[in-house]
Amino acid sequence: MTIERLTNQKKAILDYLRKGIGHPDAYEVYAVVKKKLPQISLATVYRNLDSMAEKGLIKEIRIKKDRFNYDGVEHHHHHFQCTNCGMVFNVEGDILLNYEKINEVAPAGLIEEYDVMLKGICLNCQKKGK
Repeated sequence: MTIERLTNQKKAILDYLRKGIGHPDAYEVYAVVKKKLPQISLATVYRNLDSMAEKGLIKEIRIKKDRFNYDGVEHHHHHFQCTNCGMVFNVEGDILLNYEKINEVAPAGLIEEYDVMLKGICLNCQKKGK
């Protein structure tokens, strides 16, 4: 078993994502981390994000069709995306899912994990009347 060391770059990226400030893409992560580590490259950020997502330390979520965004919040949660302004919010707690009904309608096998992306109009846009 190989133990991977936590480099300064990896630590800075993970620390930023663990703060849970939005769901940044690689360019946004790079812009923030570069302030702390001016020598870091965009390629290094991408490599570390890919590696951390592969190991389950962070989650890749698809908000835009052309790129991934990243989520460093460790506990299980879901997402809500405003179809008007595009903002993505964490939805805390568990959304009820009837596993038995899924298996009755279309036997899917053993469900180990699921993610939900809810879409609608956020409260801010509703208040603005958009």
